[in-house]
Amino acid sequence: MLERRRRELDLVLGRYGEIETGSDLDWVIIKRFPLAPGWNKAETPVLVMIRPGYPTVPPDNFYVDNDLRLANGQDPTNASRNQKQLGRPWLMFSYHVDESEWKPHPDLLEGHNLLTFLLGVGRRLSEVS
Repeated sequence: MLERRRRELDLVLGRYGEIETGSDLDWVIIKRFPLAPGWNKAETPVLVMIRPGYPTVPPDNFYVDNDLRLANGQDPTNASRNQKQLGRPWLMFSYHVDESEWKPHPDLLEGHNLLTFLLGVGRRLSEVS
C-alpha cells in the first residue's frame, strides 16, 4: 500500500508542486494550493489526512490555513475553525466522497486516487461560499 501512496503522491507533486508528507504517508500537505478569486488570498496550504483502509476508503474532509476567509471577510460555509492537526490549528472543510462512488483501480490513471480527491477539493474551493 505504501508503494501505491508514493505513486499517487508523485501524481499530486506533478500537478501542485511542493508537498510535505508524514513519515508513514498518512497525510499530505500541498504547500501552495491555488484559490479562485473570491478568497482573501490567492493560495493556501491544503492538508489531507489519509485514513486507515485507504485506498478502499476515501479521504474525508480537508484542511486549509486557519485564517482563510471569503474576500468579504466572512467565514466559508461548511467549515470549522481551529481544528487541531499536526500540532497546529486549521480550517476544516466538510467534504465527503460517498464510499459507494469512490472507485480506486490498480491502474492509478483509471480510477480514484489522491489526485482525483484533490481535484474535488479544487472544485469545492472554486464554489467560494
